[in-house]
Amino acid sequence: MFFHFRIFVYSLLFFLSLQIVASDPIGSQLESFSASIWGTIFAGLMFFFLLVFFYQIAKRVSRSAVRTSIPVLLVVSTLGLLYFVQSIKQEFLLSLLSAVMYYFIHIALYRLRDCRTDKTARGIVAAGSVATIFLFYATAYGIYLNFAISLWVLMFVLMLVTTLVSFQYFWLINDNKKNVLNFSLVLGFVMAEIVWVLNFWPFGYLTTGVITLIFYYVFWDLVQCHFLDDLSKKRVVVNMLVFAALVAMVLSSTHWLPIV
Repeated sequence: MFFHFRIFVYSLLFFLSLQIVASDPIGSQLESFSASIWGTIFAGLMFFFLLVFFYQIAKRVSRSAVRTSIPVLLVVSTLGLLYFVQSIKQEFLLSLLSAVMYYFIHIALYRLRDCRTDKTARGIVAAGSVATIFLFYATAYGIYLNFAISLWVLMFVLMLVTTLVSFQYFWLINDNKKNVLNFSLVLGFVMAEIVWVLNFWPFGYLTTGVITLIFYYVFWDLVQCHFLDDLSKKRVVVNMLVFAALVAMVLSSTHWLPIV
């Protein structure tokens, strides 16, 4: 079952919320209003309201607070990334794709309520976790480049988010909660160190987000194979080759100057 009317309505609300946030009239009003402290408070309250609202939706669909991290972070990442997108068409496309991903993630969480071994649902959650990681990495790095934020704050936030997203997915394929948490923490720490290294590279937030995603996917896939007892030397070599090819492709097609 890939259609659920209530989840479709939730996804439609998410899409409409993104379109309202991205609309020029409201955006210009908030931009002029944000010069005052009341504008900052209003923007913060609006963001908090949306966050709580979509958290409650995720909790209602999945019936588990632990499984709300991916859909909630998808909401946060998309809202943040809209700030850096200037084209109306790109804003619409980002909103539409995020809403589609939001819908399928909730469909997967809904199916996992009754059958935790549903491989199709697991695959959807895996794809959703990777997409969420990319959006959040790009958003966080864009905020870091545009505002006076310390590097250690960026590293800590990315480590925390990576751990949460990884934990939610790995717990679906392994029942050892402590073991899953340890691997998720290690993966989060590794990604924080990689972000520290990428900070010295002359790229903008999208390029950095893509490269960071490639790093994450390689390590994430190795941990997944470990939990599924499918890890082998051949798999490691293939992942390293894929990693080298993708990074080379990105580096050869991007501008070697920070573009924000």
